[in-house]
Amino acid sequence: MSPFRYVAGFLLYLVIRLGMLILAPMNHRAMRIFSNIGAWVMHSVPYLRNLCIKNIHAAFPEMPPEKVRETAWKSLQNLALTICEIVWIMQHPEQFEKFVDISPCRGAVEGAIEATRVGRGAILLTPHLGNWEFASRVLAYTYKLPIGVVVKSARLPFLDRILSSSRRCGNVRIIYAKGAARAMKNALDEKLIVGILIDQNTKVRNGGVFVDFMGLKIPVSRAPAVLARANGGNRYIAIGAVIRDTPDTCKVYSRELPKPAAEYETDEELIQDITDITADFIRMAPEQYCWLYHRFQYIPPDTPEEVRKRYPDYAKVPGRSFFRRTAGNHARETS
Repeated sequence: MSPFRYVAGFLLYLVIRLGMLILAPMNHRAMRIFSNIGAWVMHSVPYLRNLCIKNIHAAFPEMPPEKVRETAWKSLQNLALTICEIVWIMQHPEQFEKFVDISPCRGAVEGAIEATRVGRGAILLTPHLGNWEFASRVLAYTYKLPIGVVVKSARLPFLDRILSSSRRCGNVRIIYAKGAARAMKNALDEKLIVGILIDQNTKVRNGGVFVDFMGLKIPVSRAPAVLARANGGNRYIAIGAVIRDTPDTCKVYSRELPKPAAEYETDEELIQDITDITADFIRMAPEQYCWLYHRFQYIPPDTPEEVRKRYPDYAKVPGRSFFRRTAGNHARETS
């Protein structure tokens, strides 16, 4: 890591610590108003603002330009508020149940509890929608259930400590994404519910598969399908999201797969159904989705020219190393 990135990361760490002190005495409404400062800063950076606009236009090509810009601004507002809530809830855990309505997801939670009780195992998935970091709290804090959460570790240890601390509530076990396959299986065998953020780019060589998302092909991890179809194909899967229904309250929505995991013929078929449900949740509140990500970065080589035009200008057709491991990239990944 370059000295510049290390110093920048340490300054970010100090800003977060300062933010914790500032946010501590606030109620949720005051914190929401305060978070608009962060949203304004992000929106003022052309690269960040334009990335959101490009992604929203790719996902919703029929959306009028003014609506796209409004959605981009609100998405950054939601991101800033989510970051503040992550810090704030560490100091006010008793407030969680006051502004998060869990009643819409009781069916999925009960299904996960029963699957875990009888040894089937349960996998709960969520996209970067609403406040995605609160999804694990619904199980660990409200229902007091043991859960293993798959996360990417921050490159800087002092930042990783803050993030991990915010996620470790109740019976939460952190499962780091690197080498997560075995850890997820072990967690399921130990009767933990496994939580995964599903909407992240995964190279085919690392277990990714291209599926349709908002009319465009994107690569996502096939891990949920591999885990679900293992052990006789009877693991329980549900997709959920913590979506804001008012400025200061959220509801937890959930949906099960349309059929049991054992009835899917391929991983791709199962992952496509997961992605379809994820897209339905995003359509409920596109302004609460995190569009600040190269979600449409990779274009399948066989994509027709007219479809390629829908991808943002940062998208590209990946090279051979995207699809299969070579000696060079294997050495880089293991170093």
